[in-house]
Amino acid sequence: MSARLLLIYVLLLTTACGFHLRGSQTATIYVDNIFINGGSAPALAKEVKSQFNNAGTALATSSQNAAFIITLKESRFEKSVLSVSATTGKVEEYQIVFQAKIDVMHADGTYIVENEKISAIRDFAFDENAVLGEFAEESVIQEDLIRRAASQVLRRLQALLSSSK
Repeated sequence: MSARLLLIYVLLLTTACGFHLRGSQTATIYVDNIFINGGSAPALAKEVKSQFNNAGTALATSSQNAAFIITLKESRFEKSVLSVSATTGKVEEYQIVFQAKIDVMHADGTYIVENEKISAIRDFAFDENAVLGEFAEESVIQEDLIRRAASQVLRRLQALLSSSK
């Protein structure tokens, strides 16, 4: 009986402090009819649409009947070496950066944000003895970076809309 009470107490503490599992929080956007134009950033556009749908935001099917138009462009990954082994001279750690630019405009064509950079960064250890696993890990990291960048887009739009009220 006391173990059950302890478990309930721990669960209440973790929820009271604001703890959430990764991906369990969704932004609240109080505007419908948002059109996502992601021609040059298709992976990011797909994730942004998914997160808007999870937030309960209705997406417009065309820019003509949209309240806001979000254009995602110039997405790219950059990979750089962070550390090298002092004894072997081989790479031990990489950094992956995902960058994209975002435009947000009203339906009448006036820009709210133009060419704002969105970026997400992550580093990972590289084990030359498990190269195949490292490539799989890198693709998982890239997916996570896209999710983070999409969350930034939602938060940015939420901040823009709350400041314009």
